[in-house]
Amino acid sequence: MEELLTSQFWLGLGAIIWVNIILSGDNAVVIALAARSLPVHQQ
Repeated sequence: MEELLTSQFWLGLGAIIWVNIILSGDNAVVIALAARSLPVHQQ
């Protein structure tokens, strides 16, 4: 339980969350670009 009090833990957790946010945004852009080429009734 003492691991939760270290700055190394919180920096690692913050890095994981930050990378997750970046990759989620990237996926949204790729999906939007792919959907743009679909016919309107399939979008």
